[in-house]
Amino acid sequence: MPPPFPAAGYSEDIIRRVRVVFNGKYVADAKKPKLVWERPYYPIYYFSQSDVVKDKYLANETKTDQPGVLLYDLVVGDRTSPSAVTVFTSGDFEGYAKIGIDKADAWFEEDERVYSHPKDPYKRIQILQSSKHVRVEIDGVEVANTTHPKLLYETGLPIRKYIPHTDVRLDLLKPDEKLKTSCPYKGDADYYVVELPNGQEKTGLAWWYKNPTAESVEIKGYIAFYDEKVDIWVDGVKEEKPVSPFT
Repeated sequence: MPPPFPAAGYSEDIIRRVRVVFNGKYVADAKKPKLVWERPYYPIYYFSQSDVVKDKYLANETKTDQPGVLLYDLVVGDRTSPSAVTVFTSGDFEGYAKIGIDKADAWFEEDERVYSHPKDPYKRIQILQSSKHVRVEIDGVEVANTTHPKLLYETGLPIRKYIPHTDVRLDLLKPDEKLKTSCPYKGDADYYVVELPNGQEKTGLAWWYKNPTAESVEIKGYIAFYDEKVDIWVDGVKEEKPVSPFT
């Protein structure tokens, strides 16, 4: 039985057709790819080398510092994606290759488009309406105060408190035109820059989903704050800052 929280280096075969598109061509097409956790927080796909169109679209072989690991450019027509494909010629994954998730144009699981990275089959999302009193401060300035947050439970991560826009100091927020992130469980996140009364600006602390995925639709239009870097009170009790798993 696989562990509930796969450690780095864990892998498993899955029965799911996965295809990768670059410049209008399928450069990989696998009916039984491998999910590999290179790090413990999420998996990526490895393909049997026979499922990657090696002779046709891979060029400019480059050796790496790791024995048995080669890099190739992905070349289709007039477009090149440098160092896009890693091929393993020895070791635990001999005979496999991986394509950088951001090195191709599109990924499909069966006929469904995949964004960001594959979902971890051992993680889930649960969103609960709450009547807890949640207050958020940044450097002593209250930026949010609500009694009807939505609590998002995501396996392995701190509980995120999503707060209605109407309960947030919108006069202190302005859209961040540079920072965007994507999550396979929640969708594409837009961020705010927090402008404190003293003129200081804080980035990466507040985000929201304009059009979340179906499984996370309940947080649509709600704002979350990065618990690890702000001060949060729940029912009058200040929470200890959680340790981010990504540090």
